[in-house]
Amino acid sequence: MSTKIRVLMVDDEPNVLSGYRRSIGRSYDLVTANSGQEGLEALNNEGPFEVVVTDMRMPEMDGLEFLKRAKAKHPNT
Repeated sequence: MSTKIRVLMVDDEPNVLSGYRRSIGRSYDLVTANSGQEGLEALNNEGPFEVVVTDMRMPEMDGLEFLKRAKAKHPNT
């Protein structure tokens, strides 16, 4: 089991997520999701996470809605 801080990054832009993997992926236990729905699934299946970072402008579910749903089901994240 990793002792690194677990971080979930949610963004609909694959290039942004790729950049995060390159820049901080070695320092943190980084999990990425391409949408709010994928982020919620990651929280349910791969959580817990100490930190969640999300894009605010995403199709279907924006970042604020994602954070509201994430907090409701995973209040300690």
